[in-house]
Amino acid sequence: MHRLAWLLLLPWVSGCAGVTLRPHAMDKAVRVEEVGLAFTPEGSGQLTLRLDVENPTFWDAEVTGVDFELRMDGRRYAVGTRGVREPLAADERRPLTVSFPLQSEPAGSGVEPRTWRVEVSGGVALTFGETVRLLPFRAERTLRLAYFRPVVPAPE
Repeated sequence: MHRLAWLLLLPWVSGCAGVTLRPHAMDKAVRVEEVGLAFTPEGSGQLTLRLDVENPTFWDAEVTGVDFELRMDGRRYAVGTRGVREPLAADERRPLTVSFPLQSEPAGSGVEPRTWRVEVSGGVALTFGETVRLLPFRAERTLRLAYFRPVVPAPE
């Protein structure tokens, strides 16, 4: 009888790469430890995310990418993707730091620093052979930014 039960479970187990038995484990596998955002007077900037990433599965995997959406005071400001190649063993947790270039209007020295509500969301791609699972993350911070002026789109 036990052999029959195992044979019935075998296809289910073999087809579930990247699946864990812990509820909501994929949704809680990434924590945003730090959000860094800085701009220069010339308008170039950088978003740096320090993430704490866990592989919540029973299989060794590889982190293959990070994507993000950046909102400033509730308005979508930037999106991006960064390729990464980091092995992540089953149940392993490790820090991951990624940076994304940004652009703003040149501010010169006439713009006073201002406080912004910064929201960052996105996902970390965890790959197991041919299977990819997206581990979501979201963070909100209040940051005081010098030299930041949002890019104004050119009229069409």
